[in-house]
Formats: sequence, structure tokens, C-alpha cells
Amino acid sequence: MTTNGHAARVRPASLADVPAIVAVHIAAWDAAKEGIELPTRRTPEQRTEWWSSYLDKGVGTLLVAEEGGAVCGFIAFGDSRDEDRTGQLEVYTLYVEPNAWGQGIGSSLMAMVPSNGPVSLWVAERNARAREFYVRQGFAPDGAGESGHHVPVIRLARADG
Repeated sequence: MTTNGHAARVRPASLADVPAIVAVHIAAWDAAKEGIELPTRRTPEQRTEWWSSYLDKGVGTLLVAEEGGAVCGFIAFGDSRDEDRTGQLEVYTLYVEPNAWGQGIGSSLMAMVPSNGPVSLWVAERNARAREFYVRQGFAPDGAGESGHHVPVIRLARADG
């Protein structure tokens, strides 16, 4: 698949991808959440264990985007965890290496989410860049929000994938 002149291949993640997923996760989180203080933070080892477990359990779909053989982004999605969205899809997480932002990688990953029904996701309320990206993908706030996470989050939804 080509994105804005850059060749990006999207494929299912494997356990061999976990170190790269963790590296992208940390780099993107640090860049996107600048100025948002977290009370606690998972170590790289804890993240490695978490993503390995996610793949082992087959909880949902985990895809990676790669350019030149290197993982530059990932997306995880599956059944919604929200009681009011049973039977719908949820994007659990989407991260792209900061130096690849604006190159269409996130859009390529989002395009892999099935479009046969409603999709929702949670995003940090203060992460304006991510919120703008999801609006461009057809998502809008649905009025749900939570402050019990590390940072306040809001739910965005897309009526028809």
C-alpha cells in the first residue's frame, strides 16, 4: 500500500514485532502527550509483557505498518468494551512513529478497520492532534467521557465505519 508517496505495508503483528511496537508506542506517547502529566507509567518491560500477552490471548486484531522493513505504526481493534456499544467495534489504540506523522500511515491503519458498522474509540481529551485526526476519519464526540484514567478521555464514534 502506498501513502502520500511513501510505501507502507500493513500486516498482522507477530510476537517478533513486539519490541518495535513498544518503541513506537513510547515515542508516539511521549510526543503526543507532551505537557500531560501521568501519575504512573509502564516501563518498557511492562509494555513488552502487555503486548506479548495481547497477541497470545488473541483479544482483538493487532496490525503493524512498516516502511523499509521497519515498524512505523500499529493499530489494535476488536469488540467494544463499552456496555452501551455491545456488538460494535472499538479501536483500542493507534500509534505512529512521530517522524512519520502526516504521511498517511495512520489513515492506512484506520482503513483496515472493518467498515460494516459503528466504530468507537477513546482519546485523551487534551490530545488535539489525535482528536483532529479522528475527526478527519469521520469520528465525532458522542458525549461520553471518563476521568478515571491516567488522563481525562472522551469517546468518539463513527456511525457507519
